[in-house]
Amino acid sequence: MRLVIAIFALLLSSQLLAQECTTTVLASFYDQLTKNEIETLKADDLEVKIDGKTLPVLSATRDFNNRLLVLLETDGAANDENLANLVNTVTQQARQAPAGKPVAFGVFAEKAAFTKGFSSEPEMRTAAINEVIESAPPLGKRVALWDALHEALALFGPHQPGDTILLVGDPYDDASHHSAESIEKQFIVSGTRLFMMQRTEGSRVGRDFMWQPHELEKIVLARTTERTGGLLSEYVASLIHFAWAGYLLEIKLPPGANRPHKWKVEFRGEAVESHRKANFYYPDRLPACDPVETPLKKESAHKGAL
Repeated sequence: MRLVIAIFALLLSSQLLAQECTTTVLASFYDQLTKNEIETLKADDLEVKIDGKTLPVLSATRDFNNRLLVLLETDGAANDENLANLVNTVTQQARQAPAGKPVAFGVFAEKAAFTKGFSSEPEMRTAAINEVIESAPPLGKRVALWDALHEALALFGPHQPGDTILLVGDPYDDASHHSAESIEKQFIVSGTRLFMMQRTEGSRVGRDFMWQPHELEKIVLARTTERTGGLLSEYVASLIHFAWAGYLLEIKLPPGANRPHKWKVEFRGEAVESHRKANFYYPDRLPACDPVETPLKKESAHKGAL
């Protein structure tokens, strides 16, 4: 009898493992001519493929509140009026993010300082950011870009769809203990999107650009933004809205899709004609099945909220 029960349990678990599941991922689409986000798409307008096989897009919504961490390099701002103005502008943008949007904030040079978490309420967010700006200890005279990104990623904790780091800084590092390659891997594994706006053109006096072009930083940052579905640009104040742009897609996965997988998104139907020239921004790997919330997890969550 016990043998029969064990076999039945094994078969049941195998069937459960083979069941289809869904995944959720953020993708953005922009018109190449107007540079504006395409805001009228529906699930039926999108075709998703893995290995040439079409997957059902169950929903496509713009109604989401993804987490954003604004990471700002302050190196050089004390001696450069333009950099000081940029630091003030980005800080103010973080304070004035739309209500309901979870935002965290960090500054870095050789060391980094962050808010204690994410805040959706403007007054609490402003107070937290002010505390970072006013109370942060001296951040040093060098730049540890990769270390700052490592700390920023850790602040998110368990991944949520659409998690984004907006890095406003330069492709420059001369002090990190973490390597460029290890940080790129952390972004890919965590599923966090990197959006970078560069502060300068890489010709500031006092740095080593004359004999060290820092090509590694440029290559890794460009590659990471592309692989995570982000954007790499010069600093443009209005582009901060890219952090909240896009559609949260719910996609039905085939049985056994228990790991991230290369995928492709295309327009279909009338959307092909309506948006002949468009830029697509989405991670190069489709996340695995969304974790299932069991009754036990729900019960624990309720207890923790009391």
